[in-house]
Amino acid sequence: MADASQTDATVRILDWYAKLYSRRVDLVGDFAGSERFLVHGESLLLDCFSDRNIDFDPAYQLLHASYAVERVLHGLVHRRCNFHIAFFDDHQEFCVPPDVSPAASEKYLLARAAIIRHLQVNLRNVHPDIEVHRFSSTTSETFSDYLKTTDIYFVLCHDGASANKAYKKSYRTFIYDLMRRGYSVALVNGLELQDTKVITTVLEHSRSLDVVPPPVSTYQ
Repeated sequence: MADASQTDATVRILDWYAKLYSRRVDLVGDFAGSERFLVHGESLLLDCFSDRNIDFDPAYQLLHASYAVERVLHGLVHRRCNFHIAFFDDHQEFCVPPDVSPAASEKYLLARAAIIRHLQVNLRNVHPDIEVHRFSSTTSETFSDYLKTTDIYFVLCHDGASANKAYKKSYRTFIYDLMRRGYSVALVNGLELQDTKVITTVLEHSRSLDVVPPPVSTYQ
């Protein structure tokens, strides 16, 4: 019975996502301007860790992975984007590419911890306006307080595309939760840095959010 319920929830969230209106825009020139947005840390890591040139099995190219993350952040800063970064411990598995071995998964989680620490210690010295946060969960009181006290225009995150159905469900449930809070979403997967532009797909806040019950435990 539980399996059937989980399957039904997955189908409903994927169907809901497929019907969302999306458009490809320049985040700076066409959508947000200088408004602050939030980068979902695990999404950023997944996008960077999915680079075929980064070898975590059998090697452990942590410096290469860190550079890939820094390159994306530098590209956003160079184009005058205004953003914070947030990592969520209940999302830590989201950063692991879905096709890696169980043994290699531990390497990605270790890389996540190292990169978070690296950004927290070093980024503030170069770009003090970029805050790096780590929350226990998306439903934590500290994250809710952060959203109440910080003007966030949208969230930059992954949608689980090119991954298995479980990843798609997890990421798209997260997008559903964000829209329930009133935020639009821009996708980090497919993001292109062109001259002064940051081109990506934007999913604007949908009013049709009654397709599934509040997804309290659908990340599992």
